[in-house]
Amino acid sequence: MRPLRRFHFVIAILAGILSWLGVAAAFAESTVLTHDTRFCPSWAEAHERTLASLNNGRPPYPVKWKGCIMLKRGTRVDIVDRQEESTEIVIRGKHWFTDE
Repeated sequence: MRPLRRFHFVIAILAGILSWLGVAAAFAESTVLTHDTRFCPSWAEAHERTLASLNNGRPPYPVKWKGCIMLKRGTRVDIVDRQEESTEIVIRGKHWFTDE
């Protein structure tokens, strides 16, 4: 491949990736939280914390949590994905999950 063609190919790939990343935000539904909710960087961590809360806040085994955020009632969030067990939101460009 000639250098100029390779450059155009790379630019086209980067443009495709960037546009794909922006698609999630375009379909986000904006809503206001009705109660205080904890959101974690991954669904797995959110689920582990839910299980720990059922055990008086102690996890059944040693874990390294990355850190969750607590959002107060009335906070406006963009919901990207909502399923039976989880909700994914975007705040300041970062994705957060909750276990419901």
